Amino acid sequence: MYPAYHVFDLSCSQEVPAEILPATESDFRLTVQDCWQTSWMSKYLQEPFLQKYALKIAATGELVGLGAYRNMPEGFLVYIEYIESAPHSNPTLSKNRKYRGIGAALLAYGVQLSIDSGYGGTIYLKAKTSEIREHYIRDFGAIPFSHREPFLLLIDGEAARNLLFQFMKEEL
Repeated sequence: MYPAYHVFDLSCSQEVPAEILPATESDFRLTVQDCWQTSWMSKYLQEPFLQKYALKIAATGELVGLGAYRNMPEGFLVYIEYIESAPHSNPTLSKNRKYRGIGAALLAYGVQLSIDSGYGGTIYLKAKTSEIREHYIRDFGAIPFSHREPFLLLIDGEAARNLLFQFMKEEL
């Protein structure tokens, strides 16, 4: 099996192949130029310890999402510092989204990074809102990680495998 990332084009209800590549300076500049919810040029997101990746439409190179990941060997996990969809597909910014599944692809990539680091697919993240928290719990099998901080979530085990397998294809 091999990773085959994709998103869904909501204008035609079709799966569109996507690729995840190391993010570039021009990707970060687009977040300012295209008025993303967050500037990826910020000092916080430019920290060198963060691994930053871009989710792009394979056929066109269109940037549809960004993810910032932190390898945490002390916890045997990958922490998803921040993920974001492009404005045209961000439900906070657009009523009529262009693509769906951007967050799932970026979370699944975090699972892959965790596996590649020897952590078995365990990822940890903090939901930004109650609505997103419930979405992660309902749709991705996330579990609350702390009673003191209910927005901290863990995805591991079967939930992590199920998330990653949404983006895996059989070798031909």
